[in-house]
Amino acid sequence: MTQEPPKAPFQATETETKSKRFYYVIGALALVIVVLAYFVLKGPEGPKMSPKMKQMEETVQQIQQLETGIQEKQNEVFHILSEYKKKTGEDLPEVNIMNLTAEQKRVLEEKIKNEKDVSIKSLLQDILDKNSDIQSLNARVQELEALLPKPHVVEKGENHYQIAMDFLLNEKGVAKARAMELVERTLLFEPIVPGFKIWNFYAEDEYGTFITQGSAPISPNQIQRKVRKELVDAKDKAIAEKEKLRSDISEMEARRSELISQLDLLSQEKQNMLVKMSDLNEQNQEMQTALNSVFYAIDVRKRLSEKGIIKGGFLRSTKLQKVDPLLFDRSLDLRGEEKIRANASDFQLAAIKDVTVYPAYFKPGTDYQVEFDSTRQNATITLLDRKKFMNEKIAIALE
Repeated sequence: MTQEPPKAPFQATETETKSKRFYYVIGALALVIVVLAYFVLKGPEGPKMSPKMKQMEETVQQIQQLETGIQEKQNEVFHILSEYKKKTGEDLPEVNIMNLTAEQKRVLEEKIKNEKDVSIKSLLQDILDKNSDIQSLNARVQELEALLPKPHVVEKGENHYQIAMDFLLNEKGVAKARAMELVERTLLFEPIVPGFKIWNFYAEDEYGTFITQGSAPISPNQIQRKVRKELVDAKDKAIAEKEKLRSDISEMEARRSELISQLDLLSQEKQNMLVKMSDLNEQNQEMQTALNSVFYAIDVRKRLSEKGIIKGGFLRSTKLQKVDPLLFDRSLDLRGEEKIRANASDFQLAAIKDVTVYPAYFKPGTDYQVEFDSTRQNATITLLDRKKFMNEKIAIALE
């Protein structure tokens, strides 16, 4: 076998480093595409609210605005306390809370009266004024909250879906199937943090849920802005890396021209680059196929449960579990095909009585359709909403 000519050290290091960076950029772009596709494919938020539900939403929005104002005033007080300590070297323990009692106000007013330094007196007066503003805002919040049902205060580990379902099932006695349907078409907020207040409303078979900051240190709007910023930052970083990679490729080509005298080395390098480009092209095709395919596990319900792919129980609905992706060993490229077929004999069944797709938020008749032949030996699952199934993992239970 012909021995390859040795590579110059600076050439090998530079090429390998740039190749690795190219892989990282491809991975980052793929992540951004998946996240953006999620937001695009989420679809409409649901039906319009009734006047009564709209009024409740507006009341909750007023509470959120007032809570934002309270937080701003509290931050201003903290800033003033910091300025006071810088000027005097002392703390004001009696104003470390934002709701002064009558006695605490009297002590602070006396301190203002006796203070000789005009700037310090102004700081103390600002604290008193802002505390009064905070109390007025809190009073208005309490007035508005009195107009609404009692909210749910979020605790650690809870999520909006769990809270909504618990409200409908346990407080309102709504049937589970109907509760899931109502929650499915309702805009839920994630992530939520301890201290948030979640307002749930149910009347005349209409459900609405809204969220306010409550005692949490961060508002829902701040969380949304943070999530959007992280997404935009990831996209910008990926684009910047892509442009930098293009620049690096241009520099490599210029360097190759300068080293044309090393013909054997450059010829081998060119061959290596062609192989890498071919590999990248294959990886890109595989990634495109994965993004446009549905990955599924299909079997008799009992075997799917034994494998841990689905799980249910007494008074608990059957759900798709987070399991090893390798268990979803079949896939269908939805760019060209939308039908999954099952034969009873392939699964040791005399006939196929029923077919269920998990997760349960994929709705028969809307997202997919199941058809049987006259002997029920064969079933065809047609994915009606292809985009909804792209890059998803589903389980198909046969009975």
